[in-house]
Amino acid sequence: MSVYIDADAFIAWEKGKFDLPAWLADRPDEFIAFPPTVWQQLAFGKFAWEKARADKRARFLSRVSAIAVSEFSQRHAETAARLAAELKLETIGLADFQIAACALEDNAELLTFNQEHFGRVPGLRLASL
Repeated sequence: MSVYIDADAFIAWEKGKFDLPAWLADRPDEFIAFPPTVWQQLAFGKFAWEKARADKRARFLSRVSAIAVSEFSQRHAETAARLAAELKLETIGLADFQIAACALEDNAELLTFNQEHFGRVPGLRLASL
């Protein structure tokens, strides 16, 4: 089983509201990765925020730097576009469509606290928190 980590799970850990390292330690045999859109969202803080906050984000990212970042290919882009078209009345945003497409196409669960958005995506499996 594969599990992809959403930005909100990382941020909950960063804020002390979720023990991501313990959650990961309970899954030693699972492939864990960040969708590329999530890594971009997280890395943004290193470059855009004031120094103290940017340094904190950089420290947290360095603690998970051994976790893979998945691919985003034409297949993923097509799935994201299809989801956006199918859910146009219940849109979840471009980034979330890309994240969901990565998990769907790569047969991975998504670790997220954003059940409201990702629960709308048919077939997307959400990891237990």
